[in-house]
Amino acid sequence: MKYVIIGACAAGLATAQGIRKNDKQGEITIITMEDYLPYSRPSISYYLKGTVTQDSMLLKKPSYYRDNKINVITGTRVTAIDVENKTVKAGRKSFPYDKLCLATGSVPFIPPMKNVEGKSNVFTFLDFASAKALGKYADKDKRAVVVGGGLIGMKAAEGLSKICKKVDVVELSPRILPSILDEKSSKAVKKYVEKEGGIKFHLSDTVVEARSQGKRVTSVMLKNGGELKCDLLVIAVGVRPSVDLAEKAGLSVNRGIITDNATMQTSNSDIYACGDCRVSTDMLDGSKRIIALWPNAVEQGLVAGSQMSGGTDIINGSYAVNAIDFYGLRICTCGLINATGEGYKDKIIRNGDQYKRLIFEDNKLVGYVLINSSSNAGIYTSLIANRVDLGEIQGDIMESPSLFMFDKAVRTTKLTGNERGVSL
Repeated sequence: MKYVIIGACAAGLATAQGIRKNDKQGEITIITMEDYLPYSRPSISYYLKGTVTQDSMLLKKPSYYRDNKINVITGTRVTAIDVENKTVKAGRKSFPYDKLCLATGSVPFIPPMKNVEGKSNVFTFLDFASAKALGKYADKDKRAVVVGGGLIGMKAAEGLSKICKKVDVVELSPRILPSILDEKSSKAVKKYVEKEGGIKFHLSDTVVEARSQGKRVTSVMLKNGGELKCDLLVIAVGVRPSVDLAEKAGLSVNRGIITDNATMQTSNSDIYACGDCRVSTDMLDGSKRIIALWPNAVEQGLVAGSQMSGGTDIINGSYAVNAIDFYGLRICTCGLINATGEGYKDKIIRNGDQYKRLIFEDNKLVGYVLINSSSNAGIYTSLIANRVDLGEIQGDIMESPSLFMFDKAVRTTKLTGNERGVSL
């Protein structure tokens, strides 16, 4: 069997691992346009801060690929998929496949901004190459503007705050980290980041135009009429699934690549897709969307690799889960944190710099926001993932939940074997 995987981040590597679990001899080829072996993308912010090295970011040592007979081709862009002849064109070569997996990830979304394109001091912040370029350019004399107050933008801003003399963050939403924080917790995190990092926020606003001298941006104009001096500009408003290859190959695409929910198989029986390029079905509310998170990418890749090589592994369900820190402030979120409407309710506990919010749908936990309160995150995540009926437990899970709040049957059948490997 010949296996080709397009993309070499978490999902692509996991696909190869899933294949090798069943097929020890098949030819595995991973093709990536990046110049590096598979690495941890969440670590690029730590690289920018100088707390990790390039080598320590690698997911596996080079010897792993030799030992497992996985051929990784770096610095090569795939330009076409010939589904009729079952080949992939990359550079001047064509690679035949019996089974193909698209782990093409996502690309930065660049909103309309006048006089920004082509400027030498404008950066994105999604991969190692962009982090290296940004780190090389930034220094203590520069003023940075980051467009986007979501996860990517905030991690870029944190790294730059340790390098540059001034950092401004412009965010269209009225709050920072809108995808993982509710209004109250976002306000508290913003206050903390302002104090610890000296970052200045411009909320409910966006950059509409840049002013420049030659090839360099010197300031940006905001929608509200303000102007920010700027020596470097980071565009981090979000990402879009990389689906061009899938569309050209005639696969079913609707914002992301459409696959079978359980097996990762696309509309072509010999092609699979996993990771940030794929549309997931949220197991908690049934919505179909991109859930661009590391644990989902790994799980989907393992399943895709299993299915490609004759295995029977399937996805039990996808949902959003995040664990991140800013200046030592630990934030863990999971599930439907912005759920509203009939049937949903929440409970909140605040204690100094600790914040805990649990979201319930009828008698089940469907989401949480934990700030400096992550000690019980594993139990809460398992309650959400396993859709446990809270009527089966004794006591209040808001305080200090314990496995012994559950009877033995629930402990053994519902709260163990967590697919995401969350420690209980």
